[in-house]
Amino acid sequence: MNSFTLFFKKSQGFLGALLVIIALEIFIGFAPFMKYLDPTGVFYTTLKRGIAESENNFDYIMLGDSRSLSIKGKPGDDSNPSFYNFSLPAAGTRYLIYFVEKYLEYNKPPEAIIFAIDPEQFKPSQSKAFHVDPKIWMIFKHRLLNLFSLTENLKQYEGKEAYFILKESVPILIPSVRHREGLEKLITSMKPKDFQQGDFPYYKSNKRLESLTATTYGQVNLGTYLEIPPGITLDMIQQSVENSINNLDHENIDLSSLDELIAFAQQKGIGIYLLEVPHATGMAETKFYLKIRSEFRLRAEKYDHVHILSFPEDSYPIDHYAEGIHFNEKGEKRVNKEFDSFVWPRILELRKP
Repeated sequence: MNSFTLFFKKSQGFLGALLVIIALEIFIGFAPFMKYLDPTGVFYTTLKRGIAESENNFDYIMLGDSRSLSIKGKPGDDSNPSFYNFSLPAAGTRYLIYFVEKYLEYNKPPEAIIFAIDPEQFKPSQSKAFHVDPKIWMIFKHRLLNLFSLTENLKQYEGKEAYFILKESVPILIPSVRHREGLEKLITSMKPKDFQQGDFPYYKSNKRLESLTATTYGQVNLGTYLEIPPGITLDMIQQSVENSINNLDHENIDLSSLDELIAFAQQKGIGIYLLEVPHATGMAETKFYLKIRSEFRLRAEKYDHVHILSFPEDSYPIDHYAEGIHFNEKGEKRVNKEFDSFVWPRILELRKP
């Protein structure tokens, strides 16, 4: 003990530097504005985690990815049910059951989960272990690291994969590492006048996103919200869609994550409503999509709490898309109009008396 005390007496500069670092980490960790300096994807994931960890007791929740993210939620009132859209871009399927578990820790079970995940998330390659295929980790990591705590993440995995997750999760316990990208941009790109005007990187856009999704109950249309590269023509979109169709010709499917969620929902008395959000013309006719649709029907026939919802058409023309994946303004208006006119009335029909 004496040698330890003596070391710090002789190393006052080191002790001072250490105290400064600790003070900075505490400041970064507790300063409420720091979350607004994170890149948009990280911020939005953290935002939806906060909604899930708050008591809202929505009547319906949607799980989906970037295309279903375009569907507006509903506030609800004394005579109408509420609906919140928890969709996230490039959402995986393996962690969804754990996200629902998290939601149920703070909220009563919803009447149903509107499951609007893109069928392509059921490719076997999308469910590989992260330590086996780190490329899959790069796709999903910011959702997993920001939707769940370290202990929550470790509960989801075993063996080498759990160790892989541990290595990725521990560093972000340090606030300066967690907010590294925002801090780097703050330090390297800001000028004195930016500080004077409060024009911090990501800050204004994240505040705008927070305000927007508070009114749309989780919805944001990425095809109009994000900066799509200029100069994209309909021919380019058509070529992109055709490439995707060709890549699906020999794909298999893995619905194990859906089956786990169906079983979990059955235990909790929660309905599962399977919804396929319209794709660009041609995708829905591939063998892959036809197989998915067939498997959905089998599950709806087998389980009383599983139902299929549908839009009037399963495909939209390519002029409804910003780049072949996300809806442009025209597509966003149509998908919401048809959800309200065709999908939502069916949900109300299925409500328990």
